[in-house]
Amino acid sequence: MKNTFGQALTLTLFGESHGDTIGAVLDGIAPGIMIDHGYIEEKLTLRRPFGKISTARQEADQYNLISGVFEGKTTGAPLTVLIPNENKKSGDYTRGLPRPGHADYTAHEKYHGFEDYRGGGHFSGRLTAPIVAIGAILQKVLSEKGIVIGSHIKRLGGIDDRDFNDLGDDLTTLNQKRFAVLDEEKGEAMQKAIEAAAAEGDSVGGILETAITGLPAGLGEPWFDSVESLLSHALFSIGGVKGVAFGEGFGICDLKGSEANDALILKDG
Repeated sequence: MKNTFGQALTLTLFGESHGDTIGAVLDGIAPGIMIDHGYIEEKLTLRRPFGKISTARQEADQYNLISGVFEGKTTGAPLTVLIPNENKKSGDYTRGLPRPGHADYTAHEKYHGFEDYRGGGHFSGRLTAPIVAIGAILQKVLSEKGIVIGSHIKRLGGIDDRDFNDLGDDLTTLNQKRFAVLDEEKGEAMQKAIEAAAAEGDSVGGILETAITGLPAGLGEPWFDSVESLLSHALFSIGGVKGVAFGEGFGICDLKGSEANDALILKDG
């Protein structure tokens, strides 16, 4: 069972939904990076469930960095983050009773009944918590280099958010929101749609749109390790993701070549 993503910089996940601890190891990180605990806490708070539209499981996510950090900065050695599981209700789960839409049956077949079936075990969305903690460390580094990342809920339950307008302002706003939409009225309608579906014992799907600014040209490698190839690999690791598109996505099939081409602009000579 492989749980590592990346090459020069690798992320390894470990732990189970109802085990004592979940965590991740980041290997290959440069030394001397300042750890901003306030920033990490902020991102973990944004991930944490809230209100009627999220899971009822509440976790404090009190993380610990147990290696790779000394005197507030990375050492260059593997960085390990641990997050304890505190709100566990293991009695809610029964061995041999797989839930639709989860990895229960697949895990049982793959690991011949030895898997931890409680709450999805190692396949649980709970393991996104250490990814967020590690991601916050890296996102802070990128932001200091002028690279900004932000996402909004483009569509949910048949309700569309407005498109990106001013990327600088929009990304700054989104990165401070608990419910990431650009149009507040649409956001309220989306939340009502979630609550209505939950009242029926159901749920709704949606589309996230992400923008990244400040990237230097020339990133990625030809063919198998292009930026789009690697991003797709990582994004499809999220259980709920069933499609990834870049730019116009499948809509490009309805455009002529002259419309689909990326225009080159000559600026300042």
